[in-house]
Amino acid sequence: MPPVCDVVYALFLEPKDNPDPRWTSLEYCIDKAVRLFQPVPTMTHCELLIPPIPTGEGLRTQFATYFGRTSSWQTDKEDGYNFYLVENANKWRAVPIFSANAASKVRDECDRELGVSYSLGRYLTATPPLRYFASWVPDQRRSAGHCATLTARVLKNSFMGTESTPLRPSAWYGPATLYQELSATAQWRGERMGASEYQGMSMVAADSVEKLLRGVMAPDTVSDVGDPMCMEAVRALTMRACTALSQSDDTAQRITQQQLATALLRWVILRGLE
Repeated sequence: MPPVCDVVYALFLEPKDNPDPRWTSLEYCIDKAVRLFQPVPTMTHCELLIPPIPTGEGLRTQFATYFGRTSSWQTDKEDGYNFYLVENANKWRAVPIFSANAASKVRDECDRELGVSYSLGRYLTATPPLRYFASWVPDQRRSAGHCATLTARVLKNSFMGTESTPLRPSAWYGPATLYQELSATAQWRGERMGASEYQGMSMVAADSVEKLLRGVMAPDTVSDVGDPMCMEAVRALTMRACTALSQSDDTAQRITQQQLATALLRWVILRGLE
């Protein structure tokens, strides 16, 4: 029987201090609107990351939609290396989402949402007071949406009827509001898993964490650690992130979520460059 994974991750991108000079005027306006109408901490984008378990699932780990594109698995590892690990280094946060057999369910649901059109219009119902109309917006599979719309819908359809299901219509969410809700759920689930009594990671896990976070950013780093210990390092960082949520420490939350995102992205991207 293949191994199962009971956690997936929502990745959130914090805004850059200065606009990207390559942005069009429209992209600049979108960035300004997202910052203005979303609560703090501001997030400009979100997507899903699924650990590469079973081991053969190396090509279906990151699912996203971006302005001007349709939804897809992010399989271009060289482009991903530059975008995730260089251009936006230390700007990503990861929030865990727990549910039985989560990885398989979310991966299958993402496959059903491939090629979905991007919609700027969905941002209107993600801002007050137009959120009132979010429940009127089509929410069936393959309906157009922006990053938070699609992420919320995939999670809804993957975890229908469970504690991990987003509470509101998918069109209600922007990146920051989805971040707030998923963080609150992760805190609650983490406390049930004993995050508040977490005593720290083992020496073996700490060594793997150190290599993932601070080792040379090259495929050999991940292959030397190996998938089982990468998963162990991610598990330890996940518990640490949940502990920070339970302690209501904003600085600790940001640091632990950034470290978790870095470890996850280095694992899935560098292993694909081998």
